[in-house]
Amino acid sequence: MSLAIDFVGTNIGSGTKTYNIYFCKVLQKTKIDENIYIFLSKNYYNEIKFLKKNPKIKFIIKSNIFSNIVIRLFWMQFCLPFSLKMRGINKLFSPMNICPIFNLFNIKIILGLHSNLPWIYFKFMPGNFIKKYITKKIMEFSIYRSNLIIIPSIFAKKEIQKKLKLKKKIKVINHGVKIDYRENLNKKEKFQFKNTKYFLSILSCVKYHNILNLLKAYKSLIKKKKINLKFIIVMQVLDKKYFNQISDFVLKNFKKKDLILINDLSFLNIIKLYDHSKFYIFSSYCEVFGFTTLEAMSRNVPVLTSNKSALPEINGNAAIYFDPDNLKDIEYKIYKINNSKILRKKLIRRGKKHVRKFSWEQCVTKTLFYINSI
Repeated sequence: MSLAIDFVGTNIGSGTKTYNIYFCKVLQKTKIDENIYIFLSKNYYNEIKFLKKNPKIKFIIKSNIFSNIVIRLFWMQFCLPFSLKMRGINKLFSPMNICPIFNLFNIKIILGLHSNLPWIYFKFMPGNFIKKYITKKIMEFSIYRSNLIIIPSIFAKKEIQKKLKLKKKIKVINHGVKIDYRENLNKKEKFQFKNTKYFLSILSCVKYHNILNLLKAYKSLIKKKKINLKFIIVMQVLDKKYFNQISDFVLKNFKKKDLILINDLSFLNIIKLYDHSKFYIFSSYCEVFGFTTLEAMSRNVPVLTSNKSALPEINGNAAIYFDPDNLKDIEYKIYKINNSKILRKKLIRRGKKHVRKFSWEQCVTKTLFYINSI
C-alpha cells in the first residue's frame, strides 16, 4: 500500500480537527508495514510533534495559509494530485469532506465525511446562496468521485444513500472518545469557576447549533424562578453575523450572574469546565456524530441533548433528549435534570459504560483495514 492522508486546512476547534489530531496520535503508535505520507497544517503538527515518532509515517508540513478555503481548494484539486504522483502514491485518504474531483492519475480515493452533510443543513450554512451551493456541489462531486466512503454514523450513511442514490461502498466507523485527559492537566493551574455552580454547553456559533432557542428556554426558567444555576457557553465563532445576534440577545436579557459566553479557551480549561459542571447540554439540529456529548460522559457529567440527526444513535440511553424546536420541552428537560439527583446519577452511570464503545484505536485500525481492502 502506498498511502497519503490529507489533513491540511481544517477549521481550528472543529470536530474534524479533533478527528484529525487523535487519528494522527493513534496512528503514530500503530504498527505499519509501509510508509504513510501525512499532509498536515503547521498548527496541527505543533499539537502532535512531541509524540514518539513512527519511522513509517512521513509528515509533509504545509503553511497555515491553507486554512483559507479558496487556497485549500486550489491546493487539493490541482497541487495535491501532482504531489502524490511525484511520490508514487496510489491511494489517498481525505477525511476532510472533499477530495480531488478530477481523476488525473487514477489515484484511489477514500473519502471521510466528518462534518455535516450540506443538503441537510443548507439553510443553516453561513454565506450567500452561491457560496453555499458551490460548497454543496463540491462535496457531492467528491462523494461520487471517491472509491470508498468512511462515515461515523448509520444516520449519515442512510442520508447519503437516500439523497444521492449511492450504491458504492459506505463503511460506518464510529469516532473515538479521549477518556483519560488527566495526563495533560497542569495541577498548579488555577480554575476560575471552581467555586461556581453551573451547567455547560460547548458548540460552534452557527445557526444549526440552535443557541438562541437554548437561551430563550433558559431565560424563561430564570423568569419563573425555576433555576438558580449559571450557564456557561463555550463557542467557536464561525458565523460572525449570528454571533452578533447572540451577543445582542444576551446583553438585553441576561445579567452577568446568570450567563457567561466564552469564545477563547484553552483545551485544559475546557476539561476542567466539564469536570465541574452540574450537567451538559447540546442543542444542535444536525450532526453526523457529535463529540462533546460523549466527552462530557467521559468526564462523569450527565448529558441533555437534542433528539435530531445522529445524536440519539450516538448517545443511546445515556442521555436525556429534547426537541430543539420546542422551547417548552427544552425548558422542562433542563428543569428536570437540574432538580433530580437520582436522574443525574443514573445518567453518569450509563454514560461511563456507554463511552467504552468508542475507541480511537478501533477507529484507526478499522479505517486502515478498509483502505487496504480497495
